[in-house]
Amino acid sequence: MSSSLSSNACRDHAKDAMKVFVESSDVLPLVDVEIALPVGSLRDPAGREGLAQLTGQLMRFGPRGLSRERFEERLAHLGARLSVEVSMRTTRIRATVLRRNLEPLLALLARMVWEPALRGRDFAKLKRQAQASLVARLDDDQTLGAICFREALFGTHPYSRPLSGHPESIARIGVDQVEDFYSRHVGHGAFFVGIAGDVIDAEARAMIASVFPAAGHRTSRSAEVPPTRARPGRHVVIVDKPERAQTQLFIGTLGARTRDRDLFPLIVSNTAFGGTFSSPLMQQVRAVRGWSYGAYSRLLHSTQRDAWYMWSAPAAEYSAECAALQLELLERWVERGITRAELGFAQRYLINSHCFDRDTPAKRLEAKLDIELLGIPRSYIEKHDELVAGVDRQRANDSTRARISTRDLIIVVVATANDVVASFEALPGVQSVEILPFDEV
Repeated sequence: MSSSLSSNACRDHAKDAMKVFVESSDVLPLVDVEIALPVGSLRDPAGREGLAQLTGQLMRFGPRGLSRERFEERLAHLGARLSVEVSMRTTRIRATVLRRNLEPLLALLARMVWEPALRGRDFAKLKRQAQASLVARLDDDQTLGAICFREALFGTHPYSRPLSGHPESIARIGVDQVEDFYSRHVGHGAFFVGIAGDVIDAEARAMIASVFPAAGHRTSRSAEVPPTRARPGRHVVIVDKPERAQTQLFIGTLGARTRDRDLFPLIVSNTAFGGTFSSPLMQQVRAVRGWSYGAYSRLLHSTQRDAWYMWSAPAAEYSAECAALQLELLERWVERGITRAELGFAQRYLINSHCFDRDTPAKRLEAKLDIELLGIPRSYIEKHDELVAGVDRQRANDSTRARISTRDLIIVVVATANDVVASFEALPGVQSVEILPFDEV
């Protein structure tokens, strides 16, 4: 790539907001690079779910002036590997390269991000692959259950939209929509650049400035997300799939916001209830009764309240009994709270395992970018251990009662409907049962 092309490509973006983060380490002669964009599937228009992911994947095919094959050859020549990951709120372009090839890789990435080819023939192939993946998804019962759970929990809220879309939404997307999405949200938007590995701060910033010279500052507006609302009552959705000897079971409600004052007490309480192998949820479902190989609870958080849920995979003959047991355990947890011993174990687990979230330069870089991209308070990263250790039993239990509902619950089971419908209708407090064919998820 010529220096004039690099300069022209980037000076067009000189007015864009750019923050640079460097995490130096000379342990290995490798460097991790991340270009992070505050753009994700929340930007998908209604009816065109999957557009953000298709846009990110099409960018990965390379810049104008290089065929996809030539682009891959360039990466291979540099000894680099490259991925593009699109989530609900972000698009993250990650690469790893030998230190000596960092500068040419940055130039190549700049072209890929700000001069993407977005070719029609590449899009046609990508779209066929996306449609094939949606068909293959029908064979993954756990994924079907997870998608159905979020759709049932969030209804028409943007949090219900599957990242990869539906067959109908993908069919509505053409390369024109990808180009428009790119122009609106990526081409002239804010971005962050992170470098981790065998390069000192000044060198990294000089290389980045030569490729992405950003003058001035402009912030990008986050996608407007309305508050989430729980559907009153307990509601069952049976994803009907023939000949299911094993089922997938999801039970949950709304969880927390990222900036929720109850977030860390909830994290500790949830870890004690269902976050480890020795937690009551796992022990009662697996160790005592042997109904499922695994059982856990997970607390998600975002700008608005995301989901809290339990998962297990019992045999069809025990599925309703397992659901009843989990409801009983949930009620006991919310009403009685966790014990002092459970609190201490959860705190030690969270503090001791946190070191694995920061044991490499790339992970420390990721945490810094999360602060910028996801609105995570800096104290969550820098004072994680203190925040966990500072949770007392009363605060953990009060936060659980305040945030986790035992009344407003979504229960999703992937099973053969005729085998389980009567027993799920009989679960305590159930107000409705819906049967959904698996190929309509």
